[in-house]
Order: sequence, then C-alpha cells, then structure tokens
Amino acid sequence: MDAISRRAFAEQLALAAAAPWFLEEVRAQTPQPPGSKPQAQQPQEPSALAKALAEGVRLRYPDRFTADDLAAITRSIEGRLRAIERLYQTSLTNADEPDFVYAVYRGAD
Repeated sequence: MDAISRRAFAEQLALAAAAPWFLEEVRAQTPQPPGSKPQAQQPQEPSALAKALAEGVRLRYPDRFTADDLAAITRSIEGRLRAIERLYQTSLTNADEPDFVYAVYRGAD
C-alpha cells in the first residue's frame, strides 16, 4: 500500500466533498454516447434570487468576469438553489434523526 501525505489526503478529501456541487455541471457538459436517447431539457430561466446573487458577484468583482462567466455563475447558483429546494422537500421522521446530541468534551469547567 502506498503511503499518502496528510496534504494529499486533505486535497483528495476536499475534492470528494466538493464533487456533488460540480456533478450537475459536468453532466450538462458531457457529450451523450452515440445511440443514446438525447435528453430534451429546456434551459430554465434563472430565478430572481439567482440573478440577484450573481449581480452581487458582478458588483463585488466588476473586472474579473465576462458576460459568459456571469451567465455560467448564474446557472450554477440556480442549480444549487434548486438542489436546496429538493433537500427542503425531503421529509424526515423521528427514526431519521439522531436520538442524542453530540457535544465535544472540553474538559472540566
């Protein structure tokens, strides 16, 4: 088994943690294999919140992004907002939640 440094492990862990956010963008950019059924997806108009957040990015960094970059940022923000809405729609029962509260022991007070 090859040894891995702590830094390399932390980098791989960060990449693995960030993967779900970029997965939707990668799927949209991946070409379909020949013979597969093309997906007819209409690009949705970004919500007002996504546009406002992207406008905040544009105002904060006016000289760093082109119009195409801002459009990509707006689509990315919209995708994340939709994912948050799907997460909020997931209902949990008592069995799904922990029956204890975890607290770090910081020694005797």
